[in-house]
Amino acid sequence: MWRFSGVLALMLLPVAALSADDATAEPTDADAQQWGTVTGRVVFSGDVDDPLLDRFRGEIPVYEGARSLRAAAGLNPGNPSSLRQIGVEINRTLLIDESTRGIKDAFVYLRKPPDAIHPRYHDEEPEDIKIVSRHTRFVPRARVVQLGQSVNFQNLSPTYLTNVHIFTIRNSGFNSAFEPLQQREWTPRRTEPFPIKIQSDIWPMAKSWLLVLDHPYAAVTAKDGTFTIPDLPVGEHRLTFWHETVGYVEKYVTVTVDEGATTEMPDCELTLERLRKKYQQ
Repeated sequence: MWRFSGVLALMLLPVAALSADDATAEPTDADAQQWGTVTGRVVFSGDVDDPLLDRFRGEIPVYEGARSLRAAAGLNPGNPSSLRQIGVEINRTLLIDESTRGIKDAFVYLRKPPDAIHPRYHDEEPEDIKIVSRHTRFVPRARVVQLGQSVNFQNLSPTYLTNVHIFTIRNSGFNSAFEPLQQREWTPRRTEPFPIKIQSDIWPMAKSWLLVLDHPYAAVTAKDGTFTIPDLPVGEHRLTFWHETVGYVEKYVTVTVDEGATTEMPDCELTLERLRKKYQQ
């Protein structure tokens, strides 16, 4: 019996050695250092009290029925005595943080995929995205969509009809009425050259923007204007900055990603002068 145990022990030795080798074959710090992170901010530059900014902020009156189309456009909606105002909506076109001057809901992204994609993105199952209609608002205002993800549009109002109109360039969109609590799924098949608009034709202040890409290297700025794009391959990359007020804030900004490091970019500025050139011609 002793001899049998000894033979068994000899048979197990190579297996134990193999297991130890497998344990040391896990990804190392050196593997992680093939990638780096980019952070930065998109900020407003100029007088925040300039009257031009009033077109992008404040309250929008909401009237019952199709008259809201004219009211939201700043036109006389007709005979005021025949209208029923049912509320107001906050203008969310240009959200500037008071303390940091950061701009919310700007897109920062690589227009084309890099030569390598971090392995963790291959292991992650993409989650579907929800765009919900809360009467006169679509939430969220801006989202990045990767090919393979679906977008689920939902009308959360138990009372009001809405409409979802997708203004695509390369994909098949739709323009559909949504009954209360109705939902519908949309799956893009191709990338889009820039963020596309989603708008309600009934409540035109309800807007959202979707950026459809074939890679994960994109971000939407937070309330303070900050963004983070992790796990970029080392080397030079060209980032694009885009906001709904002007389109390209910066079409290309070159950034160098270092091994295992976080690169903080200089602030990207959306200037008052840029807005004047577009809206005061």
